[in-house]
Amino acid sequence: MVNITKKEAQIITDIWNHLDKQGTTAHALERVFAVYPWTTRLFGSFNNHFKAGDSGVQGHATKVAGALEKAVHNLHDLDKVFHQLSEKHQTIGVDTQNFKLLGQTFIVELAIQLKGKFTPEVHEAAFKFFLAVAGALSSQYH
Repeated sequence: MVNITKKEAQIITDIWNHLDKQGTTAHALERVFAVYPWTTRLFGSFNNHFKAGDSGVQGHATKVAGALEKAVHNLHDLDKVFHQLSEKHQTIGVDTQNFKLLGQTFIVELAIQLKGKFTPEVHEAAFKFFLAVAGALSSQYH
């Protein structure tokens, strides 16, 4: 279990409130699909169109950004927030490692966007956030 401090929660909330959520999420998805091509296996409907501006990626980015929005507002109850989504992902066969990989590419996108404001404290808060989200999304796997 990841312990997110009050200061880290504030950092996460501040970043999220000032972020182009849709664009950042779409670019993180594009990056995860490019760097880890096996993550595309459940996205046959995208017809090998995995760029941030492609309609399939944009549609999935909307879903992911919505889930992350819920996570930001419920940082200390993520298992409950992601209970049903975790069950759904297990049912369709999503590898739990993909959640961590997407978190890593999201952090890269944050670093690109925030530039000098991407401090070690911001990095640590984002890392812990995505680790907690990945854990919650994996919680119903058995």
